[in-house]
Amino acid sequence: MIKEKTIQICGKDVQVRYCLASETCFEVLSGKDTSIFLPTPTGEKDEDGTPLFANPKATTDDFLRLAIASIIAAYERNGQEPPVTVDNILYDSTPEDVANLIAATVELRLQWYHIPSVVKPETESTKEEEGKNA
Repeated sequence: MIKEKTIQICGKDVQVRYCLASETCFEVLSGKDTSIFLPTPTGEKDEDGTPLFANPKATTDDFLRLAIASIIAAYERNGQEPPVTVDNILYDSTPEDVANLIAATVELRLQWYHIPSVVKPETESTKEEEGKNA
């Protein structure tokens, strides 16, 4: 199933969809391959023998282009125009809008690739277990 989410940008509900079109559109917009979003092995290991990875080479601009590509993918799939333009995002959005847009895109990308979260979300059972261990 293709992953899609609705978020607020510039006071408007905007759909973000992560699929192959998102990646293809990113590559057209940026001239870069999507592999820049992947951590790369350093060839070194930590004291436990676990391989170490360098942070992805993607810049904030790359993440923003991927997010814009994901908005385009959501609306092109349905034959519609997005409710916001690239100019709206660049000139009228708040820092919170941009952070939410990038976070939503990354979350959808992880879901699309079936990559588990690095940090386990805190749940009620987790809190109860901590109380028992105290």
